[in-house]
Amino acid sequence: MKKRPLIKRIRREAAYLAIRSCVGFFRILPRWTGCLIASSLGRLIPFLDRKDYRLAVEHLTVAFGTEKDSREIRRLARESFRYLAMNFIDTIRIRAMSDQEVIDVCVPHDMDRVRKALERGHGIIGLTSHAGCWELLGAYLAVTGVPTSAIARRLYDHRLEDLLADTRTSRGILPISRGLNTRDIIRVLKKGYLVGVLIDQDTNVKGEFIDFFGKKAHTATSPALLSLKYDSPIVPILTYRDSKHRHHICIGEPLEIEPSGDREHDIRELTILCSKATEDHIRAHPEQWVWFHKRWKTRPDMEVRDSSRQ
Repeated sequence: MKKRPLIKRIRREAAYLAIRSCVGFFRILPRWTGCLIASSLGRLIPFLDRKDYRLAVEHLTVAFGTEKDSREIRRLARESFRYLAMNFIDTIRIRAMSDQEVIDVCVPHDMDRVRKALERGHGIIGLTSHAGCWELLGAYLAVTGVPTSAIARRLYDHRLEDLLADTRTSRGILPISRGLNTRDIIRVLKKGYLVGVLIDQDTNVKGEFIDFFGKKAHTATSPALLSLKYDSPIVPILTYRDSKHRHHICIGEPLEIEPSGDREHDIRELTILCSKATEDHIRAHPEQWVWFHKRWKTRPDMEVRDSSRQ
């Protein structure tokens, strides 16, 4: 009984030290050198981490099994780890980058949609996904003058949590821990912030089962609920990386429905639009999503906990 906690602590300590060393090393390297190293290391991950590689292949097959052959699916699985490695390096380098460097590596599309949505005076719910470098997306918004907050789950190690929070706040992002500071979300929306949310993972929050690549997936409904309750528009703000290592910031039109008078129905319909917006983006750039994540783990006959009540 005593050995397992000890081994767990040793593993966590080793993981923390490895990440800290990685952060220090890549922050002093030129970005292009770091991207080249990350790309090479990312190619090795499928051979070193067979479990996650098999999960990626399995989930890509769920999503594209009728559209793509097995060879293409395996290629996409391998590429997803390479892109993840490169985006991880860009994430840990954010703290060492100047505001101008952040701006220089990003290519915005339709930023006027964010400005117009902010003019409504009720804040924005910025819908994004775990495709591309979502942390750099937030940094770009903040350094270009958009008051930005981000909702994220807390990490298992408070030191890593502090490290990530420091990266975000260095660029002016206000972090909010998911399920712990619900009042803070309401407060910053009323102040006119853009609040970044991600609903493309299976998490212990209140949600609905919505089609995602043709299969029911438990999907958070809180963005839709907040939007309808506080008149805060949901704006898709998604990103992808191109072959020149530039990050394209793609702003969609606000997601809107015609109110039916049935609150639960409206929440579900708006959540469906949110899920479709993220799926469409992932379909366009399938090599850049985290396919090893167990997106369809929770099934309709399973009990789902509401983390805001824990």
